[in-house]
Formats: sequence, C-alpha cells, structure tokens
Amino acid sequence: MNEIKLDNICFSDNTRILNHYNEIVIGNVRECGLWIKILTKDFEKIKTYIGLENGFELLMRNTDNARKQYYIEIIKALAKIKVIKRKDWSENKKTIERLDIELTTKCNLRCKHCSGEYGEQDKSSMPQEMFHRIIHWAAENNISSVTLSGGEIFCLSNISKYLEYARKNFMGRIDIISNATLIYPEHISILKSCVDEISISLDGYDKNSVDFIRGQGVFDKVIETIILLKNNKIDNISLSMVLTSNNKNHVTDFKELCNKFEVKPILRTLSVKGRALKFYDDLINDNEKGKEDNISKRINMLAMCNAGSQILSINASGKVTLCSAMEESNVILGDIDELDIIFHDVKRINTICVVDTVTPCNECDVRYFCSSMCHAVNTNIYNNNQLKEKRCEQYKNLLEKHVWGI
Repeated sequence: MNEIKLDNICFSDNTRILNHYNEIVIGNVRECGLWIKILTKDFEKIKTYIGLENGFELLMRNTDNARKQYYIEIIKALAKIKVIKRKDWSENKKTIERLDIELTTKCNLRCKHCSGEYGEQDKSSMPQEMFHRIIHWAAENNISSVTLSGGEIFCLSNISKYLEYARKNFMGRIDIISNATLIYPEHISILKSCVDEISISLDGYDKNSVDFIRGQGVFDKVIETIILLKNNKIDNISLSMVLTSNNKNHVTDFKELCNKFEVKPILRTLSVKGRALKFYDDLINDNEKGKEDNISKRINMLAMCNAGSQILSINASGKVTLCSAMEESNVILGDIDELDIIFHDVKRINTICVVDTVTPCNECDVRYFCSSMCHAVNTNIYNNNQLKEKRCEQYKNLLEKHVWGI
C-alpha cells in the first residue's frame, strides 16, 4: 500500500463543511464546487492526522485493511476536489488580472432591470487625471485587461480622450461596455484604434422584448450600431441578455439573433436591487422569484467568485470595490491611493461566504448549495429578508433531498 504524505498537507482556504446528524459534506466553494459526503467520525479521524508528522503512518496504525483502503480513497477524493493541498502551494498565485473602471454614472436610458438605477442616481464622472493615474498603475503592475463601463460611457463628450490615453499608456486588453445607442460614425476611428472588444447590453431577442426592458426604439438603434461596426470591420462584439421571466424561454432566439450578426452571445443573471427591485413584478413571475440564477440546473458548492481576488472594480469617484455588479451597495476596500496595499493583500479581500454572515442562513445545512457563486447576487438576496425567504421557499426542500436524502 503506497504511503501518502500527510505532514505537508493542509486544508484549502476554499474548504467549507456542512453538518447533518452523523454526516458531513465537505467541498470547495470557489474553484470547482465539488464535494463529498462522509460519516462525521471518519472525517474527524482523518482530520486529526492532516498536517501531522508521520500522519499517514499514525492513521494506518491499528486499522484493518478495508478501513485503510477507505481512508486512502477519502484522502484522494479530498485532494481531487482541492479541499486539501500541499502547505507550500500558494492559493494566491493568481492575483489581480483585470480592472473594471466605471467612467460615469450618467446614462441616457432607464432600463427596468438596472440594479444601479443609472440615470437617476447622482450623476458623476471620473476626472481624467484620476483615470490617468489608474491606467499608469495598471501598466506598472502588469494588469492584463481593463474594462471601461458606466452608466453609459458614450454620455461622455470626451470619451475619445479616455480611450486614446488608455491605448497610448496601457499595453493590455481594453474592453468597453455600452448600450450602443450613442455610438455614431464619428466614433469608428477611435474604436478601431483603441478598443479590443465592445460588449453591448441588449437584454432581449427582438424589438418588443428589448423595448420592454430598455425603452422604445432601442432595439432598432442597437441593430443599426452593430451593422455600422461590422461594415467598418469591427468584429469583436458581444451581445448580452439579462435573464428574466419574459426572455428566459427565448435563449435560442437570442443566440440566433447573435449568429445572424456574427456576435458573441452572453447570458447574465438578474441582480435584484435598484430599479430591478422596483420592477421585480414585471421582470420575474411569482413562481420564479428567488430562482433568478437557477442553481438547480447544476447543484454544487460554488459559493464564491473571483471578485476581489482576480478582479477589482473602481467606481467613478475613485473607490476600489469588489465588483462592478454591486454598484453603490458595494464593499469599499479603499480608494485609488491604496491600490498597492489592496493589490498585495488580496487574500483578505473576499474570503467570506455571504450565507455565513446572515441569520438564519448561517445555521442552514445546505447554505453553500443555496448560495450563488456571484458575490453581488448573494449580497442582494441575503440582505433582503423578502428575497431571502423566497429563495429558501424555492430551494431548501430540493437541496436537502439532493444533499442529505431527506
């Protein structure tokens, strides 16, 4: 029987455990969501020897062959799902790779699903001098890409100056997010020379579905813009659709629309806050509330994302946050003067699962299965009692049956 070294092994920071009577579920909540279920007594026995000098020898001592083989299988399974790891293996080899930069909170649309209420909140734009500092920091720290967003960045009359400066001083990838209704022929030159990908928010599959969410005439204008871009050989374009009860059964239609114009389709989860919360009844049917991210499609323990570990967001006022999807309710990590500190201390930034911080969820024996992998979705749901209770109603019985067989 091959000996396994346990003295140089420890539990990953991404490991979480759930208890139910005499059983436990142990899994990886960030990297893969994979998990195993074993008897508590067996886990406690193995755990005693993890990281202990001569741990494997001690675990095998006075143990019959069948039990020895079983312990080995458990240890291999824990290693396979990255619940245990070598002590000298750093989980922070990956560091910040992308910056999401909010250039403005101005917006020309009032979309029903907008979680940030852009266009209605106080309008502010990032000063060019601040943007220059961020771009230089990104270049100096070998950031791979920056994504520029709003609001709507083409509400800025001087958007070309931001794009030109970024391209001149940053060698990484530059992507932009836009509703595409303010892109005109005079923007083509700057887009071709400075932008690597244009992500267009559409949120529907035809004229009626888009105009319902974004306003009259938006669909026609977006299609007009896509044709303009394509005719000028700007091909790296994606179209996104936030899923609601009104469009979720038309994903095929959305993808066919994208295929027609040779753009990449992206599906997004509705973030229920801001204007989306005000229009919740219009966006989500009663029997689907709490199921916006459809976790039942693939039940796992993914309860954390890369916000704050590989991605940082900077809002228009220069505050550094975990994620651009969380807008004004975000976790503030500091401002741009503290980017160096944040950059070199990413491990502390996002290691807490939201479901561990709210009651009664923190006592639930399926909470990591109920949790979304998106920090923004979790914050919006579990800090809103109505949404939290609705999610519990939708999922708890299903998850308990799946995980614990009850």
